[in-house]
Amino acid sequence: MSQGSTRATQPLAAQAAPGLTSLPGGDAGIAADGPNAAHVLIVEDDLAIRTRIQRALVAAHYDVVAVSTAREAMAAVGVSPPGVVLLDLSLPDSADLGLFHRIRVAAPRARVVIMTAMDDLDVVIGATRAGAFDFITKAPDVLQRVMVTVRNATDLLAREDQVAALASSLARSNRYGRMIAQAPAMDEVKATIDKLATSRVNVLITGQSGTGKEVVARTIHETGPRHAHPFVAVNCAGIPDTLLESELFGYERGAFTGAVARKIGKFEAANSGTLFLDEIGEMSLTLQAKLLRVLQDGRFERLGGNLEVRSDARVLCATNRDLQTMVRQGQFREDLYYRIAVFSLHLPPLSARKEDLAPLVDHFVRTAARDEGKTITGVSPEVMRLFEMHTWPGNVRQLQNVLARSAVVCTTGQVSLRDLPENFVRELPPSPRSEAQASAISNASAAPQGPAPALRNQPPVDPFEQLRQGSAATRIDLALTLAFPGAADVPRVDDLEEAAVRLALRRTDGSMKLAAQRLGISRATLYRRVAKMPDVRASGDGTATTPA
Repeated sequence: MSQGSTRATQPLAAQAAPGLTSLPGGDAGIAADGPNAAHVLIVEDDLAIRTRIQRALVAAHYDVVAVSTAREAMAAVGVSPPGVVLLDLSLPDSADLGLFHRIRVAAPRARVVIMTAMDDLDVVIGATRAGAFDFITKAPDVLQRVMVTVRNATDLLAREDQVAALASSLARSNRYGRMIAQAPAMDEVKATIDKLATSRVNVLITGQSGTGKEVVARTIHETGPRHAHPFVAVNCAGIPDTLLESELFGYERGAFTGAVARKIGKFEAANSGTLFLDEIGEMSLTLQAKLLRVLQDGRFERLGGNLEVRSDARVLCATNRDLQTMVRQGQFREDLYYRIAVFSLHLPPLSARKEDLAPLVDHFVRTAARDEGKTITGVSPEVMRLFEMHTWPGNVRQLQNVLARSAVVCTTGQVSLRDLPENFVRELPPSPRSEAQASAISNASAAPQGPAPALRNQPPVDPFEQLRQGSAATRIDLALTLAFPGAADVPRVDDLEEAAVRLALRRTDGSMKLAAQRLGISRATLYRRVAKMPDVRASGDGTATTPA
C-alpha cells in the first residue's frame, strides 16, 4: 500500500489520505491490495463521476488518488508520480490543456487520459498531438471506457518496464553484442557462441529464413579475438554465379570486358577477420569446388592473374536449406559440407522464443521511428497481444518488416491496430484475425481517441453483428469501414446523402413527409435532393418512387 493511502475496505467517508490532508476538497487516496497495483490519479470536479470511477478502479485493484482542482492535482503528482492520469479539462482553476502540459512535465512517463463533457474535435486533435494517451467523452458508458483505457495504459507501462529491465540486463552483460536473446530456447545458442568465439574453426549456422543468422555470425566475430579486423558478408543467393566468383576472389585489370582496374575480392578484404557466406546452399557446384580449395589452404588467385594470394579469414556460413539432404541428392559437395560444418549452430524460429518478442519489438520500433523521424515509443497492448498469438513464419525479419511499415503510417505515439499492414492481418489464424479486424474497425471509428478495447478474454467478434448495435453514427462508421476498406476507397459526401435518401424513402414507402422527418431535414430540402436523382420520381401527392 502506498504512503498516504488507506484500504479500500473502509467506508468511503472514512478514507482519509494522511499524506494528502493539505489538499482541500480532494477525495481520499485509496490503495488496492494487489501487490503491483498501478497508481491512478483522478482529476475531476464532478463528485458523482469522480466517486463512481474511483470505486470501480479500487475494485479492480488499482492504487487511486482522486482530487477536484488543478492545485490538488499538481500536489498529488509531487507526492507520488502517477502511472495513469484521468484528467477533466474543465476545472475551477484550470481550462483547456494548461494542466495537461504541467502534468506532462512533472510526470513524463504518466499516461494522461483526457475526460470532458464536450465532444470537441479541436480539443481531441490538440490533446492527441500534445501526447494524450486517450480521449474519453463523459457519455453513459464512460465507466466502461475508463476501465479499458486504464488497463491498456498500465499494460503498456508494464511492458515498457519489462523492456527497460531487459535492456539494462543486456547493457550490463554486453557479452552477445547486438543479439536480443533472452528466451530459454536461445540459451544453447549463447553457450555455443561462448565456445566458438575464441576458436578458429569454420561454423555452419542453420535455421529458417529471417531468424537472425547474420546477427549470430557478427556476434561470434565481435566477441572473439578477430573483432578488431573486418567482418565481410556475402549473400550467395543475391549475386549471379558468374559474378560471385569475382566477388569472392577479386580480379586483375583486363581479366574480362569492363575490368579496367584490379579489384580486391571478399576473401582478401576479410584477411585476419571473418568472411560470412550467407545462403551458401545456393552456390553452384563449380564454384563450390573453387571454394573448397581456398578453405583447405587459404590460397587463391584473382581472376585473370597468376599471383598467389593468401587469406587468413575465418569462414562462417549460413543456410536455411538442409545441406545433408542436398549432399545425398548430389546438389552440394560432401567434402565442402564437412569443411564448412566443422561446428554447426542451429537457430530456433521466433515462434519458439516468444520471450524475445517484447525487446525485439521495442528495438525495431525505436529503429523505425528514428529512420522515419518520428516519436514512437512502442506498440499498443492490442498489437502486442496479436504479436504474441502470431506464428511468425518469416521470423525476426518479418517482425522487423511489419514494424517498419507500420511506423511509416503511424500518426500517434504508438503503433496501433489500424497501422498494421493488411497482408500481416490476413495471415493471422481465423480467430485472432477476426478480433484484429473488428478492433481495427473500432479504432478507426473512434480515432483519434486511442487504443481499441482489449482483446484479452473476449470471444471472436463478428463485425456484422456490430452493425446492429450502438449509436447510428457508430453503425454507419462501421458499415462504411467494411464496405470501403482501402485508404483511397472513401465515398463522396453526395453519394452518402443519396444513399440515405434512398433508404429513408424505401423505409417510409415513398412518403416524402416521413422520409424528411427520418432524415432530419425539411421537405423542401428533400425535394431538391430528389430532383438530382434521375431514377427517383416525386409525385404531386407527396410520395416518391425508387427503383426496386
